[in-house]
Amino acid sequence: MLLQVMVLLLVPMGILQVHTVIQTHNELLEVSAAAAKYVSNHGGRGDEEVQEQVRSFLNRELAEKSFSLSEADLQITVRRTRAADPVLWSHEDEFSLQAELPFPMFVSWLPAEKKMRVVRHGTVNRMDYDL
Repeated sequence: MLLQVMVLLLVPMGILQVHTVIQTHNELLEVSAAAAKYVSNHGGRGDEEVQEQVRSFLNRELAEKSFSLSEADLQITVRRTRAADPVLWSHEDEFSLQAELPFPMFVSWLPAEKKMRVVRHGTVNRMDYDL
């Protein structure tokens, strides 16, 4: 009897945890894809400007859509992996975008990672004379 009650209580909690993790991961994938597309289409005039533009874009994106992600928890890092110009982010520059969130937990007895992470790679498609 006690075992049946425990199973009835634990199974829904586990299902809720799995659903929340999957939903959060899908939202993180969608947000990181939008941010990578933004960097690819806009470029920028320096590392700090690109980072600020991406953060601003993501704040607008999170406000417009009904995501469960918190902009305070979302960490975005954009780095160039190949650069034609030392300052301008323009055509043929390659970048890596990393998005991280704390792993969503409802219960402490389920094993979990500390961070949920997505890494995207892309190429800037904006010409330097357009910047």
